[in-house]
Amino acid sequence: MALRGLKLPHKRSLLHALDLYASYPFLDFEDALTVAHMERLGITEILSYDTDFDRIPTVRRLEPDPEQEME
Repeated sequence: MALRGLKLPHKRSLLHALDLYASYPFLDFEDALTVAHMERLGITEILSYDTDFDRIPTVRRLEPDPEQEME
């Protein structure tokens, strides 16, 4: 991914996701990619049942309200 000629959208976010994945062994890669994109976009909150996000200092996890899911 570090090849100069390789063109990927949001390449820096992908590289950051790999760093997060290596730094936080409890994170799945897709969760690390989510965190990387959140940080790129300046998003600090996520609506999720996945408690692994609670251990990431830049993320505030909110649990979905089951009552609202019924609507």
